Amino acid sequence: MLSDELIEKVVERLVNRIEQGNEYVLKKIGESVRKIGTLSPSKSQELVQILRYGGDYDKIANKLTEITKLNKKDIYKIFDEIAKNDYQFAEQFYKYRSKKYIPYDENVALKRQVESIKRMTTETYQNISNTMAFARHGANGEIIYSPLAETYQSILDEAILNVGQGKETFDDALYRSLKTLAEKGINTVDYESGRHMRLDSALRMQMNGAIRDMHIKMQEELGKQFEADGVEISVHMNPAPDHELVQGKQFSNEEFEKLQNDEDAESYDGVKFPAIAETGHDRRSIGQYNCYHYTFAIVLGVNTPQYTNEQLKKIVNNSHKKFKFDKKEYTMYEGQQLQRSIELAIRKTKDQQMIAKASNNEKLLYKSQKKINDLTDKYKELSKVSGLSTKPERMRVSGYKKIKTDKKTLAKNWLICYNIIVLIEQTSYGLPL
Repeated sequence: MLSDELIEKVVERLVNRIEQGNEYVLKKIGESVRKIGTLSPSKSQELVQILRYGGDYDKIANKLTEITKLNKKDIYKIFDEIAKNDYQFAEQFYKYRSKKYIPYDENVALKRQVESIKRMTTETYQNISNTMAFARHGANGEIIYSPLAETYQSILDEAILNVGQGKETFDDALYRSLKTLAEKGINTVDYESGRHMRLDSALRMQMNGAIRDMHIKMQEELGKQFEADGVEISVHMNPAPDHELVQGKQFSNEEFEKLQNDEDAESYDGVKFPAIAETGHDRRSIGQYNCYHYTFAIVLGVNTPQYTNEQLKKIVNNSHKKFKFDKKEYTMYEGQQLQRSIELAIRKTKDQQMIAKASNNEKLLYKSQKKINDLTDKYKELSKVSGLSTKPERMRVSGYKKIKTDKKTLAKNWLICYNIIVLIEQTSYGLPL
């Protein structure tokens, strides 16, 4: 049966690949900046030509193209996984109605629905991938978004401009650009309107919408095939107040239609849900207006609901709990949103630490690691006082390695590494020592 957990699991497969691409971009750009920082101004110009034409830039561009191709293949697999999951749940109703339950690959009408959504989704994903952009600073210091080639060249030009100024000055000059690049990540941009969104967020939104569309069309087709006379509403933790009592319930088709039209409705187990006019409270339609619930076509009386009334009551009671954190009171839903916000901040800051490490920028490296430590402590404290479960996978960045934040130790270690890097990089590119 389709659930938030299943959707999150399959979508994360795609998002993780984008995040790996983001890490690859940051690491390669950081390494390019580090190489320039070890040379004289005249020799750095020679190196930039090597990096820009057939060097690191081509590696970055090829990596992003590879990720797009792999994700498009996975989109097809994901939709088949979810479609088969839905179809398997429906098997009990085919048998009850004495309808032939044919293999998924032979259900032509059903496959047609799924194939149509798969094609549209991959085309949309290709379109947003074609508008990948990266943050850089304009002439007046404003943040602008431009394609990889422009952003990469802009940062190399800035590095060349400041090379030969001494390690500390070089770090200070590149600090803002590297920090911004890592914080914003890979974006998708509508260049006509100027609107932009992180590519991972755009992909999540696109996939969630596409999965919902496919599920709705599948349920309509399945319902016709086994003659469904009712629906069951899915369940998720910390539901919105207007849906907390209807989730997990089964309704006849007629009663569910009333529920969706804000009329008096009654669930299959006899619970009455008054119309809006009687309660004075708004009630969104299930599956619409940012609602994350799903409905499943069923034959009433065949299957017991996935959750008992006791389990549903426990979920509602838990969502009403409140806790105090940083002198403020939060609901469990608000606490969950705060968790997601901190998780994102940690990922962004790990990206900053990673590009700082690759570029040998001590200033950014130290500040990033310090912030990561502070945010991690805050996350642990929030999770402890609220009782909300943690999701360490949401904070994971594959290229990240924690370092000590003692300034003296840090400076000493990096000075040694820096001197070694100078020798290695100069000899690697055939430049005189």
